[in-house]
Amino acid sequence: MAPARLGTRVDCTRGSIVNSLIRLAWPIMTSNMAVVLYQVANTFWLGSVGANAVASVAMAFPLLGFLWAVGDGIIMGGSALVAKYAGSGDMKSVNKVAAHVAVLIFAYYVVVALVVLPFLHEVLLLMGAPPEILGDVFSFVRILVLAMPLTEIFFVYSSMLQGTGDSINPMKMWSMTLMLNMMLDPILIVGVGSIGGYGLTGSAIAIVSCRLLLASTALVGFWRGYHGLQITRRDLKFDPTLLRRLLRVSLPISGERLILGMEQMVLVAIVAGFGTPVLAAYGVGQRVLSLATMPGFAAGTAVTALVGQNLGAGESVRAEQGTWVSAAVAGVVLSIVGLVLATAAEPILSLFNREAAVLQHGIQFLKIVGPTVGFAAVFITLGGAYRALERTMPYMAWVLASSWFLKIHLALVLPLTLGVSGIWIAMALTNMAAPIGAALSLKFGLWRKLSSQLLHS
Repeated sequence: MAPARLGTRVDCTRGSIVNSLIRLAWPIMTSNMAVVLYQVANTFWLGSVGANAVASVAMAFPLLGFLWAVGDGIIMGGSALVAKYAGSGDMKSVNKVAAHVAVLIFAYYVVVALVVLPFLHEVLLLMGAPPEILGDVFSFVRILVLAMPLTEIFFVYSSMLQGTGDSINPMKMWSMTLMLNMMLDPILIVGVGSIGGYGLTGSAIAIVSCRLLLASTALVGFWRGYHGLQITRRDLKFDPTLLRRLLRVSLPISGERLILGMEQMVLVAIVAGFGTPVLAAYGVGQRVLSLATMPGFAAGTAVTALVGQNLGAGESVRAEQGTWVSAAVAGVVLSIVGLVLATAAEPILSLFNREAAVLQHGIQFLKIVGPTVGFAAVFITLGGAYRALERTMPYMAWVLASSWFLKIHLALVLPLTLGVSGIWIAMALTNMAAPIGAALSLKFGLWRKLSSQLLHS
């Protein structure tokens, strides 16, 4: 048996909170920045094919996000439980949680492939996919969905490691694979020399090939016990009590992700009603804005591990302090990044598409939404604390309120008088309003009440 490599783990229950946060967050942030770099490069190559390819991706990813929602919820819920068990030193339970999450993820994506693929064409029509991009979107989504039962196993491995405090090894594996993906993109999308490119289909083939490589690495890691996680046949044995707890935490997260996925599907349909140039501008703008929001997700993931470990060790006060420190850092840093993106909107967007109509709408998008991403980062970070507290239902309620009762309604009403800019304003207003309720709920009594109940249950 290979020795477990534990030197990269962060023990969040002792020492400086800021130091623990930084040690947890920087590898996650590096991984997310690698994703952003990949998205930027991918958008560049797709943009060289034409605005239709960029618009196709903008149409495809809300649907994919909807399909990933339940899987993401299961993985995040498992990571929250792993963090608690790691904080209490119970590695047997850590491995058992990882095994249950891996089996659930595989089964879920098999069901997704069987249910979605026969109706994919009709779903895309309902989403309002323009006729000129329908074929490309269909091909792109079909390839990714077929591979999901295997490709998503890596994200189980990565999240379980992050829950134990190891964010270094997932960063290494993910970043190296994204670099390979970036090298494959120009060959498979545009073509090199005598090798013809396949456009959006080539992009899907590159993504799936690299993720299958990651999945094989994760399976070997689980089997051989690399990085301190090892799944045995005993861990795969069905445990009703553990499964109920996992589902109690995970299903509201899945609901949250479904809400956001449905929101994006409706939002992209609203945007598509203004034409392909606006849809392409939305797609490019969202990719660029990922530069600001990805670090927010890093902070949220780090907070889940930080808070979970401290709750597992009985350090509720330290867990609460970690939440507010993380939210403050994420909000300030990403507000600065968002302002930079808004200020430099034109030269940044010009790197990806120079069509006048696309550029005009994209600049307007970044100038309106960019300055508010710091608020969105605070909301995402607080979500990590809710997950660690195993109180995912209240956070789902905040997501529902901000998404469907605010953003979608505003996105439908404001364009009636403001045109397409009304959609961007709806997004910006929601970013600013969303964290208020979630923060007040934690600040004024809810944190202490929930953590006390959890520690004495």
